[in-house]
Amino acid sequence: MRRITIKMALVCLIAVAGFFTARTLGDRGAPTLASNDEPTVTISQQRELERLATLGYIDGRGPAPESSGVLVHDTSRTSAGPTLFTFAKGPEAVLIGMDGVALHSWNRPGSDYWARAHAFPNGDLIAITCDPYRLIKINADSELLWTLELQAHHDFHMQEDGSLWVLVRVPVKRDAIHGGSWLLDDALVHVDAGGRELGRVSILEAFERTPEHRSWVEESRLPEGPDIFHTNSVEIVDGGRRALVSARALGAIVMLDLHAGTVEWIRTGEWRMQHEAQLINGHLLLFDNSGLGEQSRVLEIDLSTGETVWSYTAPGFYTRGAGAQQRLPGGNTLITESERGRIIEVTSAGDIVWEFVNPRTVPDRPETILGIMRAERLLDGLTDEGASE
Repeated sequence: MRRITIKMALVCLIAVAGFFTARTLGDRGAPTLASNDEPTVTISQQRELERLATLGYIDGRGPAPESSGVLVHDTSRTSAGPTLFTFAKGPEAVLIGMDGVALHSWNRPGSDYWARAHAFPNGDLIAITCDPYRLIKINADSELLWTLELQAHHDFHMQEDGSLWVLVRVPVKRDAIHGGSWLLDDALVHVDAGGRELGRVSILEAFERTPEHRSWVEESRLPEGPDIFHTNSVEIVDGGRRALVSARALGAIVMLDLHAGTVEWIRTGEWRMQHEAQLINGHLLLFDNSGLGEQSRVLEIDLSTGETVWSYTAPGFYTRGAGAQQRLPGGNTLITESERGRIIEVTSAGDIVWEFVNPRTVPDRPETILGIMRAERLLDGLTDEGASE
């Protein structure tokens, strides 16, 4: 546990260091700090932090399987469509058919991996790159359309007008928290279709300006280390007025009012290290990584009663990091078991009707399966031009 804690702290320090050197392309200027005090981080210090932070990453867990690709496909019970996903190692996104055959791929060197990706019908793609952390848009041939060098991480949510909201790390200080040392706040940044920032909402400030929830950011309730929220998912609801976020470090799901910059409500439960919080017809759907110890599950919870109305788990089903789910038309759920490089589609009864196991292995460890960050079923597919090689 000590090694994991140190590694996470180093990653946070790198995010702080990178923030001070990052600049947006064009005439958009440099990011504005939440404090007037700027620390001095030398290039050699930043490189050393980057080197240390690359140690111990979990880019896959478990042996490479004897069988891979599509192992189960019940054609009469699946929600058919291509599936998009990114890998835990490598700057690439892949679109596969229901038979597991690659329909298209995007690959642009320059980062360690892509945390999230969204494909447009014409083949354009937006991705969060990691190490360095930024937001990019490329075309179907992986040619760069724009780059936004914010400290983007984990997740973004597209809007109908082509804009998006993305999670960004922001270094801040609070005298009453951790002795006034640097913290990593998470902000939601609104970005237009051309890659320009339109505005942002600080999660820390939202707690601070909401009296009934301010106690959540007091010293006694926050985790040790600079990463006080570790926000790992965002879903924009109510036409862009509110945002549902998963704050893993707090074990909480939080609803933000983006117009007022306040916290509307907070939910906690028996989940631990959760990811991918979503609202489905008044229910909360999330990936519970460790609520059962070393066994994961997907939970659907009635927010009005707190009752779990649906769940999925199985013996050996576990990913400590990442993990995701997508509710499909007809009630099936697409689930990403990230560290085991596995994607399954399950029915409401828990039957597996489609299963894909990554045939790739970790580049320098061929005996270990390569993890999958997050899979999404594209029910509308791509145009013929966008999906062609």
